[in-house]
Amino acid sequence: MENVILEHNLDNITLPERAKYREFIFCKAGSCMITCNGKEFLIGRNCCAVIITRFIRSVKPSPDFDCDVIYIDFNFLRQSEPNNPFIIQATLMLSSDPIIRLSDPKEEELCRELFKNFGLRIDDKRHKFYDEILRTSARMLALDLFDMLARTRTVESPSAGTTDIMTRFINMLQDKEYRDNREVAYYADKLGVVPKYLSEISNKTSGFSASYWINRFTAFDINQLLHENRLSSNDIAELFHFSSTSYFNRYVKRYLGAYPSELRGQ
Repeated sequence: MENVILEHNLDNITLPERAKYREFIFCKAGSCMITCNGKEFLIGRNCCAVIITRFIRSVKPSPDFDCDVIYIDFNFLRQSEPNNPFIIQATLMLSSDPIIRLSDPKEEELCRELFKNFGLRIDDKRHKFYDEILRTSARMLALDLFDMLARTRTVESPSAGTTDIMTRFINMLQDKEYRDNREVAYYADKLGVVPKYLSEISNKTSGFSASYWINRFTAFDINQLLHENRLSSNDIAELFHFSSTSYFNRYVKRYLGAYPSELRGQ
């Protein structure tokens, strides 16, 4: 798969092979209702959205919906993102509410040009520095969108040390370490801090506890596996090292609101 993909609709957004991407959407006309993280969000005209693709359950575009959408591979994006203390906080804020509501025509025009120019870079595979120019384009996209986010949401910028710890914590979750370990103490030990301090950092940086992020990543991974119907509930319970199937069923009910058999039928 490519590191970066440009499309003009959301037809492929729920494909399993797109789970490794973060998605950047610019809505040019119409609207689209997206179910993500167990909530519904409306992307309207001249709004942007930044979403972890594997967390998307469904999309319902209006008949006149028109968009540009850029998929960027997680690892490629991680290497391209600017080293700024606000980045991890912005990422976590967007996990809770992925919509960036543009505040004025200048921002709308900037987004339109950002997505257009990124598309030109993606198509120009003859460029001698193709990978480097894509990384630069991804970096510019992140910088401008996160700047727009900062203008619309009041946040306290975390210290560089705090950001480093939170970034490493989230990277471990993105690498699916929660399948083997779901205790805050495990992550705190690997990060060289005590569990209480990791929880304090997580709350200060994102507004949510460390256990919240562990369980959220776990729950959505389980949800995706249940809907893929490739593994039985027993297989999934073993994959995540639950002590019993009954405990697994209770966990799914608590964090996804229904038992595994019910989720498969939805």
